[in-house]
Amino acid sequence: MRGDRRQIQTAVLGSADSEEPLILPLEAIELDAFRQQHEHDTFWRGLLLGGCVVRLTTKLYTDRVCHFAHLPGLDGCRITAAAAPGVWPVPTTCM
Repeated sequence: MRGDRRQIQTAVLGSADSEEPLILPLEAIELDAFRQQHEHDTFWRGLLLGGCVVRLTTKLYTDRVCHFAHLPGLDGCRITAAAAPGVWPVPTTCM
């Protein structure tokens, strides 16, 4: 079974059980500012967004959409919880 390969645009701030969601900017210039604003923060596929509860990093591209990604060395993940009611955008799964 193939995993979902959509890019991760949502995360939570600080820890996997955080209730502070973030949406990553899509453009490289906006991601630079986002990185400066959050230089001491950590990003997670948190329970609030139905994530796999692993830490994420940001991926900057100039030729495609910027996105969150698993830290290097992680094999992938599976959804462990449903997203909280009313959370938008609906989170993507990651593999």
